[in-house]
Amino acid sequence: MGSREIITLQIGHYSNFVGTHWWNIQESSFNYDPTKASEDKEVNHDILWREGQTLKGEITFTPRLIAFDLKGSLKTLKQEGILYDLNSQEEVKWGGDVNLHQSVPVPKNQYLQDLAAKENTVLVPEDADQGEGDDIPDDISAKEEEVFGRKLYDIDGSVSVWSDFMKVHIHPKSLHIINEYTKDSEIDKFDIYGCGKSVLSNYETRSEMEDRIHFFTEECDSLQGFHILVDTYDGFGGLGTGLLEYLRDEFDSKSLMTFGLTPAVLPDSTPHERANRILNSAITYNNCSTYSSLFTPLSLASTLWKKIGPVVKFPYLDYKSIPYHTSSILAAALDTMSLPYRNTGQMDLRDLTDSLSSLGKKVASLNAALPFPMIGNGHLVQSILSLEDNLPWSSLTPHVTNQSNPFMQSVVSRGITDLRLKSPLPYSKTPNEYSSCYTVDDVLQKYLETKFQSTFSARCARCLHLDVLPPFPNIFSRNIDSNGFISPVLRHHKQGVDRIPVMTSLQSSPDIHQLTQTLHTEASKLNIKKHSAYIEAGLEEDNYLEILQELSDLDSCYVNKMESL
Repeated sequence: MGSREIITLQIGHYSNFVGTHWWNIQESSFNYDPTKASEDKEVNHDILWREGQTLKGEITFTPRLIAFDLKGSLKTLKQEGILYDLNSQEEVKWGGDVNLHQSVPVPKNQYLQDLAAKENTVLVPEDADQGEGDDIPDDISAKEEEVFGRKLYDIDGSVSVWSDFMKVHIHPKSLHIINEYTKDSEIDKFDIYGCGKSVLSNYETRSEMEDRIHFFTEECDSLQGFHILVDTYDGFGGLGTGLLEYLRDEFDSKSLMTFGLTPAVLPDSTPHERANRILNSAITYNNCSTYSSLFTPLSLASTLWKKIGPVVKFPYLDYKSIPYHTSSILAAALDTMSLPYRNTGQMDLRDLTDSLSSLGKKVASLNAALPFPMIGNGHLVQSILSLEDNLPWSSLTPHVTNQSNPFMQSVVSRGITDLRLKSPLPYSKTPNEYSSCYTVDDVLQKYLETKFQSTFSARCARCLHLDVLPPFPNIFSRNIDSNGFISPVLRHHKQGVDRIPVMTSLQSSPDIHQLTQTLHTEASKLNIKKHSAYIEAGLEEDNYLEILQELSDLDSCYVNKMESL
């Protein structure tokens, strides 16, 4: 049996923020020491990563990734990466005068400077498996390393694009820049759905995109499917759904797991900009739910549409609404949620998407407890009992408030071992329902059966913690210790958090109705004939009315089920 590969598409600037954190998190868990290889593999990195060779014969290990963005989004990163010396300058044989124009290099932040200083060779894990993320020290400052084990970075103010904190190397085929549009341009704005569709209408551009997809698919032995991260609020919605339609036609038997991303803060202060966001989202949500095997909208904004609501609160996080911070939280949740089908077990990506999308319910929600609340010397059963009637997680899908029991959910816990199950007997004078549990999986099963009695719940318990080493931002409250547990003693302000326990729940839930219904309501208020840019881009009034009807039909999949409960 092959590696059961999954190819990732990142379509849009915020999607690339999330994806960059996701790849960095995975790379932090690579084990470069063959003496520490574990026989019990909890993650098979070959599913999302590929091994290759440079032109010099050096072994590389790069994400199985195709990322799309606009001109001006890379800064210090070369479009072809640095592993393959494709653009080496040849000797110029010219007898006339030569004028040399040299651009000023973009300065790197402190993290990228330190990363470049310690990178002499490209390392490939001896074993594609879990490992201690700090096997390779992340610090240059010997003084801070001596006291705290590594350097604590503060690069919040110096991160403007996702390449400002990209730790991993990429393949030359991985990055496609759309040169027709420039990031943050006031002249050629990439702000409506039709802009993305127009990019695909160019034959040469579309052929190049399809060539990149086939490059990665043709080297797969047993392709599971695709992860698609797509910005849903601007022109990338049009590009993303166009590529989704192509993938559905070309790889009909493969699973397409799509995540629709919106930043927590957007510069849409005018009615026109807000209308564009609603229109783009309505069209993109509808098409993503049509072509995807499963579509999960994600944002740390609690609500969207008429106005963007306040950010989601986490009890033990102190984060800013900037993309560098919010994307790290979403990436941590995605890395945890995806663990069940990223190992050598029996679960396939299609098993998950098919289970959650039955009877037309193609939209899912994602929740995360980050970190999962456990005191440093405490135990899992204590933490579960202390929740009482509260849920351990917060919703990462806007408008979803977890007021109803889900139809089905996939719950994943990580970073909690059986040694932290429960305190030695006598644990309590009064026996509880977890007294007969002997593993984390037992506790998780008992909790789900007790809390969600009418829900079919799949579960997965992994010992592998989530590494949050640099360049993951410093967003944890100071009452979280370096191992991610709650502590009565505040962590030193120069000490970071290295790893955390996490729990996620990917759900098909009646609460999706709150998302789809509010989107349909706000989109129905807009007269498409007054938005000439959409008409000029090819969206006819009848097409828009059909989209609204399909959104209403999608919403009814959740409303009818709610009424029968």
